[in-house]
Amino acid sequence: MINQRSAEVTFHAGRSRTAHLTWGQQGTWDVLQRWLPEMKPFFVLTRWLPVPLLLEVDDVLAQISQLLQRHESLRTVFPAGPDGQGSQHVLGEGVVDIEVLDRPEGDPVSFADIVTDCLRRAGTRPFAHDTELPIRFSVATHEGIPVLLMFAVSHLAADHLGADLLAAELTTLLRARTDGDAPPPARPAVQPVDLAVFERSPDGQRLHVDALAHLRQQLRRLPVAPLPDRAAPATPRHWRGELASDAAAVALRLAARRLRTTTSVTLLAVTNALVRTFCAAPVYPLDIMQGNRAVPELRYAVTSLNQAVRAAMEVSGDTVGDLVGHARTAMAAAMRHARYDGRAAGQVARAAAEAAGRPLAVGGQFNDRWSLQPRPTGPAPDPQALARLAETTTFDWPQKAAAEAMPLYVDASGTADRIHLSLMADTALLTPADIRGFLYAVEQIAMELARDDVSLRRVTEIFDSHRLGDVPAHPDTR
Repeated sequence: MINQRSAEVTFHAGRSRTAHLTWGQQGTWDVLQRWLPEMKPFFVLTRWLPVPLLLEVDDVLAQISQLLQRHESLRTVFPAGPDGQGSQHVLGEGVVDIEVLDRPEGDPVSFADIVTDCLRRAGTRPFAHDTELPIRFSVATHEGIPVLLMFAVSHLAADHLGADLLAAELTTLLRARTDGDAPPPARPAVQPVDLAVFERSPDGQRLHVDALAHLRQQLRRLPVAPLPDRAAPATPRHWRGELASDAAAVALRLAARRLRTTTSVTLLAVTNALVRTFCAAPVYPLDIMQGNRAVPELRYAVTSLNQAVRAAMEVSGDTVGDLVGHARTAMAAAMRHARYDGRAAGQVARAAAEAAGRPLAVGGQFNDRWSLQPRPTGPAPDPQALARLAETTTFDWPQKAAAEAMPLYVDASGTADRIHLSLMADTALLTPADIRGFLYAVEQIAMELARDDVSLRRVTEIFDSHRLGDVPAHPDTR
């Protein structure tokens, strides 16, 4: 039987301060208000890491305290004012309860099951942001010896890249404790309160004004009609498929090198080639998500920085290579115009809809986090090895939802060696078979693109083949 107890971690950071929300925090705040009490997977981000041998629970708690003292976002509450608007209040000192789960000798429960259950519980319970710190920690021990450390952090306090930074920093702190070394210094990074002040400065406002000018330009180019319904929707209406592939990871890098561009641009071009098979217009609405970490002072910041940039995404051409040029232009523009006040951008969009006398067409979102992974060391596999790698591809249905804000979400994550391609779609636009076929088609198109350009007619053939059931018969795809 797993024994559960609580431990306390205190932190003394020396200062308490209050500010309005940053642009990234404000966007997350608004999404939370729109959906809660319904939980979406990105509301709470979870990570786990091993604890080095020779450490005691108190050693782990000491490193958690170090982490809290370094990052103001982790010791921030987000109270709502009388008008319902959020703010951020950083605590200078406080106490955090840590869950400790001990597995006695001989207990049949595996640590994998402990981690899965712990992260599921932490990730499905909303934070009380006005009173609760936005991170929860759990330590799994065996006969009192720490084995694993898990945490769940609110998207208000960290985006996916920020959560990865926290996991990496905790790993470094624990290793230093094991080796008897002093904690390594924190990497220099802007704290959220300072970022909020910058965003209201003249330099910050110039970024905002430029972003809104770009948005107005894109809105003028959007098509009148939305992406078309193509089938009777399933219940629940929105399904998310996920394909995990070693072959696609290698193929995208080989194709990007051949095309002299980035893997993110290459993946966007392949995505657009498939969207073009069911999109009649020469452009379609696409939100391109940006991590906003290009400037040095934000590279190691732990806060919610990601923002989406609306693009009138052009899909005209004859080959995937033609679409690479459009994708490169759109991605570069998104990187330049991804820092802005989201509420002001919403007003611009509403004004555009009123001027047009109709709602703006709703399209999709593209969020590539996989391309930020470090490249594997050593020589790249030969293109001839791709077919063998594809034999390990897996597919799953990790999520279904009654409602989403858009009909199409494409997401890429995973590890350096294995990409996880995710597609959440309205089943009135893409049936479940279409969703699965779309993801397998991305893999195959990338594999062919690694060798040579692929015609858009060939893209249609590949998609039709996979969505009509010609999919490798792995046990988890049936």
